[in-house]
Amino acid sequence: MGCGHCFPCYIYSLQFNHFCCFSVDINNDWPDLWTAKQKEDFLLKQWTHRNIVCVCVCVCVCVCVCVLGCIWKKWTITTSLFAFRNKVRKHALSKAHTQAVNVAEQQNKAAIENAMENMSESYMKETEARFRTAYHLAKKNRPFSDHESLIELQEPNGVKMGSILYSGYSATQIIQHVASEMQSKIVSNIIASSSKLAVLIDEASSLSHKAVMIVSIKASIQEESPEADGIEQGLLTCLSSAGFTFVSDGASVMLGKKSGVATRLTSRFPKLFVWHCMNHRLELAVSDAVDEVNSVNHFKTFIQKLYSLYSTSNKNEHELINAAAEVGSQLLLIGRILDVRWVASSFRIVCAVRTSLGALVQMYRGLLDRVQSPEFICDLGLMYDTLHELSLLSQELQSRSITLLRAEHLLKRSIGVIQSFKESPGEKYSEALEAKKTGEYRSTALKTIAKLKSINPGQFLQSLVNNLEKRLCFEDETIKDLSILDLSEWPSKPSIRHGEEQIKRLCKRFNLCTDQALNGMWDLLEEPSSEPKDLKPLMNCMKTFPVSTAECERNLSLMNNISSDKRAVPLISNISNLMMININGPPTSKFVPRKYTRTWLKSHRAASSVRSSHSIDTLIPIQIPRVPPGTLLAAHFPRWLCRKSD
Repeated sequence: MGCGHCFPCYIYSLQFNHFCCFSVDINNDWPDLWTAKQKEDFLLKQWTHRNIVCVCVCVCVCVCVCVLGCIWKKWTITTSLFAFRNKVRKHALSKAHTQAVNVAEQQNKAAIENAMENMSESYMKETEARFRTAYHLAKKNRPFSDHESLIELQEPNGVKMGSILYSGYSATQIIQHVASEMQSKIVSNIIASSSKLAVLIDEASSLSHKAVMIVSIKASIQEESPEADGIEQGLLTCLSSAGFTFVSDGASVMLGKKSGVATRLTSRFPKLFVWHCMNHRLELAVSDAVDEVNSVNHFKTFIQKLYSLYSTSNKNEHELINAAAEVGSQLLLIGRILDVRWVASSFRIVCAVRTSLGALVQMYRGLLDRVQSPEFICDLGLMYDTLHELSLLSQELQSRSITLLRAEHLLKRSIGVIQSFKESPGEKYSEALEAKKTGEYRSTALKTIAKLKSINPGQFLQSLVNNLEKRLCFEDETIKDLSILDLSEWPSKPSIRHGEEQIKRLCKRFNLCTDQALNGMWDLLEEPSSEPKDLKPLMNCMKTFPVSTAECERNLSLMNNISSDKRAVPLISNISNLMMININGPPTSKFVPRKYTRTWLKSHRAASSVRSSHSIDTLIPIQIPRVPPGTLLAAHFPRWLCRKSD
């Protein structure tokens, strides 16, 4: 009955000479010879299919303890109730059974894991201090090499930082761990809520000249090939690794009708909804209007010439700044206009020229005639008013909370304002017309140039309106169906079945409950001011639709800030981790590292671990409860307890 070699763990039947499997207890599943009261008295045993099963078997499965007692192994078939009880009693008093019960109790208490959780609070705080320091680097876009200097700064101030996790490599590993845990939590919440997802993608090149794809998920890669098939595979790989409507910037490689990414994905996923970024469509509409009205190209060329004069020479730039200081005007940097940039950027450039006009007259004497002409002043005022209205629209479309219905409303309003400029000029264009009459603009005398052709306001504005309606129209059936949720589009007295067909199509399109949505729609028709609970799934689905890829553009700007010339070029994986923390992480003052340090310590060392340059086992002073002899503990210790020093 003593301990011997380990043996395969099976359950030997007391009634039949064969092996049987262990299963859960069911009602009246004890041996035939027992009554219900006897079953309660023998709780130390388990039974299945009317066969006795001891806890020793379960212990053997997990930790391979001593072999079972000889009496228990050699138990033979008998019908004597007295002999049956006697054998059960002898096994219960055996040494092997006692050890098995103790081991089972230790397993239930999870002694090793609890010992790690109850580690000294000082060790935990020191590790948290390291985590908070590394997190600060990620939020401030600082290089990993600052990690060691920040630790050295905190130690003289009395902060206990431990003896290891000093290096920049340690900071990299900490940030990777925090980003991974943060991403897992976000994805788990999205999956648990079963909400609809929208995927926004954009592609650019990193500082190391590698093609990188930004993938943003709204519910809310390093990519070797810039071709459509490579982007398609990279997107699917990224979504699958992260645990997961497709919106793109409209490049041909993204939305090509024959072999674009959207076409490839739609062929694989027929229910995929593809949407072209409205900010890019707005820029394309302005570009089309510029191409149609030739006189606008003269204005565009002149502005770009101003940009090239100072951007290619530091001397010209300093002289322009000095000229602006002399005339007391605020110099705003002038850049390219009506180019690949979004409309808001073009407006800022026109505003820069208008604000710095005095400095330009002071500096560029060779361009004086053009700058002092009333034609240029009128063109400047017209472009200011038009681009100002389009800039407001562009900035609204970049909002994270904007919906397609709100975007359609803003688009119609902007088109109406631009159309009104044909009959009633805008504020700045009216000032330019008044200056043309008086022959003076802001104390600068104006001189007419006969060969200079001014922009025809009516032609330009009408071309712009036509291209806006063409580029930003909502022709998709799904988008038209969503407009049924816009109360401003309802008739004065809608019928009780108003919008029923649209609701059915939307529910079928997005796999929603049709009956629930119809009940919510009927409640909304009866009380338009209410927010029906049954209609919320469809409303949330509508809010998930992204209007533009502005989030990807913001992420690209963040990537450029991270990959600055102040640090070594990081790996794409490290950039991704830093962006995850920067975008989704709370401020440093509200960061709680405890939940991350707990998961970290299960596979790494604490900040106060023994530090040695030799390859010796690292010992961490923790309290480990006594475990019965004969138990194999290697499988229960975390890896960091048996790990060797770096």
